[in-house]
Amino acid sequence: MPSRLVSKAPQCMSCIRRMTSLGDTFSSPLGQQIRGKKKLAKVSTVNVQLLQNIPGYGKKGSVVPVIAGMMRNIWLPRKMAEYATSSRLQELGKEDVVVERDYTFLPNKQRKSIKAAQALARAQTAAEAALPQEAPAISNEDLPFLSPDAATNIISKLLPANIDFYRTPIATEQHKSQPPKRLSPSIPAASAISAAAAEGQPKEVEAKEPGKTSIYGSVSTSDIAANIKAVLAENNEGARVVLSSEHISFVEEMEDQDRVKHLGVFEIDIRLPGAANAVRRTITVSAQE
Repeated sequence: MPSRLVSKAPQCMSCIRRMTSLGDTFSSPLGQQIRGKKKLAKVSTVNVQLLQNIPGYGKKGSVVPVIAGMMRNIWLPRKMAEYATSSRLQELGKEDVVVERDYTFLPNKQRKSIKAAQALARAQTAAEAALPQEAPAISNEDLPFLSPDAATNIISKLLPANIDFYRTPIATEQHKSQPPKRLSPSIPAASAISAAAAEGQPKEVEAKEPGKTSIYGSVSTSDIAANIKAVLAENNEGARVVLSSEHISFVEEMEDQDRVKHLGVFEIDIRLPGAANAVRRTITVSAQE
């Protein structure tokens, strides 16, 4: 069976020389030729002497390498640098100078601003270190428990004499005058009734007490306790007082024991369990405009 791959000797002399120089690489007809990776083209640079400070390259008078196109198109027309040939370096006595770019070079103005910012940061750090360290905040849980008498004294000292509440009043209609009742069919309706006959008629009893205006939404002891807690919370000592609606009661008797349902001024007692005395204050329920 004939071979699938038929070897063929190279015909040109350059191929024969290359195969001979490579040795055993092409000794077999099945050998594979590997080409080398192409080298990257080097960027052509020229040595120049800076005629002014250029950030990222160097200060005035430095000899640095720069891309030829940049020197030809930008720096030379703007007189930012000049070519530093060997003869020119000899004239300047810089034939032994190291041609190197200074990537960290910055103008004097920018350097001064950076130094000033660093100095300010160091000064602030030193000032903060010199300040006295604040003591860690102590939570209410770590503080000693207040006695009932001590808590009562704090409430008496911090709580104002009156606490205001505002509610919307319920509007009531005026009772319309009723027409006089006819005592007899023979008496005309338009006739006036005698005073004696009028005295014999029973007077209507008013359903509501005079001077009391009902409100939408009552004021309960829970509402009063919430307002008192808000006042006490503004003080460190007052925030430690434990108060609930059960510790508050109305002095005068109400329709409901724990709430008022009309406008007016009412007295309350605040008595903590175990305390010898109670704190008396007033609450004012006013109409909300």
